[in-house]
Amino acid sequence: MKILLDINHPAHVNFFSIAVKLLKEQDHQILITVLNRGKLPLIARDVFDGFEIKIINRHRGTWWSILLEANILKFFTVIRICMKYRPDLGLSAGSFVLGAVMKIFGKSNIQFDDDPERRMNVFLERMTATLLFFPVFYSKTSGKVRNYHALKEWAYLSPRYMAADPGIVSAYGLKKREYIFIREVSVRTLNYAGQPGNLIASVAHLFPEDLSVVISLEDKATASQYPGHWILLKEPVRDIHSLIYYSKIVISSGDSMAREGAMLGVPSIYCGIREMAANRVLMEKKMLLHVNILDVPRTIRDILDGAIDFQDQQIFRTNLLKEWNDVPEFIIGTINSLKS
Repeated sequence: MKILLDINHPAHVNFFSIAVKLLKEQDHQILITVLNRGKLPLIARDVFDGFEIKIINRHRGTWWSILLEANILKFFTVIRICMKYRPDLGLSAGSFVLGAVMKIFGKSNIQFDDDPERRMNVFLERMTATLLFFPVFYSKTSGKVRNYHALKEWAYLSPRYMAADPGIVSAYGLKKREYIFIREVSVRTLNYAGQPGNLIASVAHLFPEDLSVVISLEDKATASQYPGHWILLKEPVRDIHSLIYYSKIVISSGDSMAREGAMLGVPSIYCGIREMAANRVLMEKKMLLHVNILDVPRTIRDILDGAIDFQDQQIFRTNLLKEWNDVPEFIIGTINSLKS
């Protein structure tokens, strides 16, 4: 089967990373289109090494670029690719553009989404998808709109696929459980429109000085706003999830990495503005806290002092493994069900 996989976001690279390698082993032919967005092409080429990849269109972070370049113009680009490549199936995470093109060509397409709060996206996905899957929390399922029993980050963070490497910790001169991992996202996206930029920088001077701090900063131009002794990562990091796994606390102004930290069994703080059902799944499991940025320093102290109780890392991850789907196998099973 010829499969066209469309990638629009770094999180989508990780989500499909295991599944596409397993699909290739089953002799499926896979072409990957990647939106020209920041470091996304570099990340995709690294993760999907050995696959045919096409970098298409642009996403400059502005509203007009998102509408015109990343959607309208991309639609016509994908049409040209489909005319040449003739895929049997489209696969994406929330790419209604690919879905619309596949529908024109009379071919099936499978879409995944974990962000029902973006109602226009969900409406367009419902219109264009053959099958549309949401994570465990989504209840408005019927017909082609269905669930898989996990969150999307579990596709690559499950112990079946992710084994932490302590070597990455020593490579940065750190010690296990003696550093804080921080992710500061850029707010020049639709998801974070309305969120103040560099949230964590505003309280950085109140962080404990006896713990090292590692920061993944999406907008490197703002690096001077953060303490000079913090370790600034240069993406793509060879094994960023092992670096997260061995941290003491994860703090993120973006929702994806906050969930990643929690799924890795690390006490995690989300300080962004978005209220998300996906986050609530992990908040209810008491591994993720949604905290106003002004309250983050106090919350750090409470975690370090043991005032907030968290489950043991290994027990937490083992319980998730028992409870949740194997997401790559779920993706492959869904593809094969359409094939038959």
